[in-house]
Amino acid sequence: MSTVTNPAAVEEGGVSAVLPVRAKERLLSLDVFRGMTLVMMTFVNNHGDEGFGYAPFRHGGWNRWTPTDLIFPFFIFIVGVAIPFSFVGRLDRGETKERLYKHIISRAVILFAIGLLLNCFPEDGGPWFHFSTLRIFGILQRIGLCYLAASVIYLNVKTRGQAIITASLLVFYFIMMKFVPVPGYGAGVLAREGNWVQYIDIHVMRGHLASPDFETKGLLSTLPAIANALIGVMVGQYLRSSLPALEKIARLFVMGNAMMFLGLVWSVWFPINQGLWTSSLVLFMCGMALVIFTCCYYLVDIQKVTGWTKLFVIFGVNPITIWVGEWMVHATLAKIMLRPADGAAASVWTLIYSHAYASWAGPMHGSELMAFSVVLLWSGILAVMYKQRIFLKV
Repeated sequence: MSTVTNPAAVEEGGVSAVLPVRAKERLLSLDVFRGMTLVMMTFVNNHGDEGFGYAPFRHGGWNRWTPTDLIFPFFIFIVGVAIPFSFVGRLDRGETKERLYKHIISRAVILFAIGLLLNCFPEDGGPWFHFSTLRIFGILQRIGLCYLAASVIYLNVKTRGQAIITASLLVFYFIMMKFVPVPGYGAGVLAREGNWVQYIDIHVMRGHLASPDFETKGLLSTLPAIANALIGVMVGQYLRSSLPALEKIARLFVMGNAMMFLGLVWSVWFPINQGLWTSSLVLFMCGMALVIFTCCYYLVDIQKVTGWTKLFVIFGVNPITIWVGEWMVHATLAKIMLRPADGAAASVWTLIYSHAYASWAGPMHGSELMAFSVVLLWSGILAVMYKQRIFLKV
């Protein structure tokens, strides 16, 4: 990991980087949309008590979704959108594919390694890691794999082929999950137990999952996540086309709504489920991401209405800082135990929540107020970094 002080630092593959592309090719709206996603992530990850929180800011559960469930699919979509903007500049400078492949592989490996490091520090205050039980997969690991696959496909396959690969991944995953029998369970099982996602992860990574019997970011479900990233790649390529801006906006907006509709229709047979990363989830979430991003693109890059964007920009240009930083702070405060004179031992995180927030605002409102305070804290830290032109990159 290194520090860059170039104000042209932008996103490549999910982490900050300096991209030598023409200024006119930089999308401020992508920084804004990424920042919006990261602000939401920081908020929902830092409730004072995970047992309390407003419904929209908690995961929806099995076969249900809330705004919280948009965050991860949105981020993988954003990673895809950034790929064409980053690689075109390198290709225009005459960089070879071999050199790009080395860059892609090293970035993916580093992201995977950082994800493993974070798994060593469980946010819930659980026991420190042991190599025999260390969780292998996670959010950054999936982002790294999706970035790797989407980048290689982008460099070697034209847009039509990318669309075919995307559709094939979604359809293949649907057919396998719905119609191929799981040994001992049969075909079409979409419950937490007895589906192909669980079966493969348990047999390949037993003891190294998010929970004893399930991994929410495992092997098989990475396939539709790659399709998630490829949709972003195709959107990025389309934005770089020579079509008039308003025409692009209109078409992308219609396409986003059409994808949401198709995702809802598909969910009748293949429910929207982030734990399984279903094909319907990919279409629905990418459609919603496209609609919101298109609105940002119109307001920020076309109409130049930027007065409201500063908070999101300072988050959006330093994603690896907030991703790693808020995780480590939360994990550390949840791990350090203290014993107040008037009570039982509790973590520093719990004591802050109970005394500074829940004591006067109640458990529900106090939990959300603490999350809001964490967002404000990181806003200040990132604002100072932005002012000093400090951008961490991998």
